[in-house]
Amino acid sequence: MAISKIKPTIGVNDKLFIIDINPGNDEITKDLVIGRFAKMIKNISQYQKVVILSHSTLSLLKKMVKDIGLKKGYVVSDNGARIYNIDEDKVIYDNSMDRDEVLAIVHFAIMQNALVLVSGSQREYGYSLNLLNSSSLNKKHYLPLPYTSDYPKFVKFIDSTIIHSILIFQKEREKMLKTLDKFSAIAKDWTFNAVQGQHSYFVVTDRENTKYNAILKIMEILKISNVEQIYYYALNTINNQCLKAFKHHLIHQDIALISGYYSKISIQANIDNMITNIRHVFFDAAETANDTYVTKEIIDTKRLSQIMTEARNTKKIS
Repeated sequence: MAISKIKPTIGVNDKLFIIDINPGNDEITKDLVIGRFAKMIKNISQYQKVVILSHSTLSLLKKMVKDIGLKKGYVVSDNGARIYNIDEDKVIYDNSMDRDEVLAIVHFAIMQNALVLVSGSQREYGYSLNLLNSSSLNKKHYLPLPYTSDYPKFVKFIDSTIIHSILIFQKEREKMLKTLDKFSAIAKDWTFNAVQGQHSYFVVTDRENTKYNAILKIMEILKISNVEQIYYYALNTINNQCLKAFKHHLIHQDIALISGYYSKISIQANIDNMITNIRHVFFDAAETANDTYVTKEIIDTKRLSQIMTEARNTKKIS
């Protein structure tokens, strides 16, 4: 699907804020992401472009965007397979996977005793014979995990929709890494892209689809050619291509993993760094900006300071 033509709205002094996020249903997501982060990003989106970047399916991310209250910006889902314009409530780019390859990948993952989660046009659906895998992933999933152990039913779902991405999960990270090695060895000539996640999973999409390529598409829409206009915030996951390309403005620290998931302290520190960095960015902008910035509705430094303080003072997880 070609990118929809959209009138450029970003000038040479404006900025594009990219938030790389792995939304879960744990207290990190609920208290930090939906709490402190939501207050900050909603305010920023009123006068700058914001991109929510994730491996997750679009239906899940649209629910998260609704919960946050974000009404402007873009969502990149499925590791780059879809781009959604929040303002227009419209998918402006999507690219699906070959059906035969989807079935081959699913069969391979099932033979490794892994949970397989396919992302369809309207919803996602999983297959698992291992209750430990399904219960473990469910704890890290923003919405209740829909899955079955009925293989014909699962294939029927695949046949009924377009598949944009496949997540392959195993509770033990070492097993997942071995599965990924096997997968990469037997599928060198296939037309897909496999990306290892920060937890015990990897995501498979069509070869053209990466988070980085999706950001390039958004930059093209917005007529951005200078990477120094890009602010990449790796909140609780990170993409190596984006890390290298957008290193001029980066918020990320080494994330401590506890039982295959991020520590609360690490995510807390990343949000603290984001708040400090964004305060600096916009206070500098207010001092040197053109009229686009300095309208009462767009930037009020006292109000911005108040919002940042409220976000910082929101009850922290011990």
